[in-house]
Amino acid sequence: MRTNRGFTLIELMVTIAVLAIIAMMAAPSFGDMMTEQNLNKSTRDLTISLNEARSQAVTTRSLVQVYFADDVSDKYEEDIFKALPSDADVDKVKDKLSQRTAFIWIPSGSAQLKSGSPRSITFDITGVVSGANADTKFEICEKSGGKKSRIISISRMGTIQQIIEGIC
Repeated sequence: MRTNRGFTLIELMVTIAVLAIIAMMAAPSFGDMMTEQNLNKSTRDLTISLNEARSQAVTTRSLVQVYFADDVSDKYEEDIFKALPSDADVDKVKDKLSQRTAFIWIPSGSAQLKSGSPRSITFDITGVVSGANADTKFEICEKSGGKKSRIISISRMGTIQQIIEGIC
């Protein structure tokens, strides 16, 4: 009488086939989860940058500006400055960054700022948004042509309103 010493080739192939089917069913939802996480991270980073800029403006009693960069695949310094709005003076921005009177927000992953959103915002010495006559809204889309988005609203007084889910 022979003792069992392991699995047969057929048993292993059936197990691998079952695992492959389960993995194929899970892959689309994993991709959606990654997109959702990138959108959440971009939204959180924008909120943090705006709060930090506002408190820096009040603390140092100086104007503090936040620039919104386009999608940057490499986060290297030279690419970040290339992604600034075309009207931004790169040398002045570098100087302001070293003095912490400017911040740059960069979206994560495939997330991007919706076109038509402001390209920069300035907080004055009291933490109020300079030059704003109404609330300023920023919409971050999951990707170009994506369906999900997050909307952040900043009042004229500089307070960040509730983050709302939207559709790009």
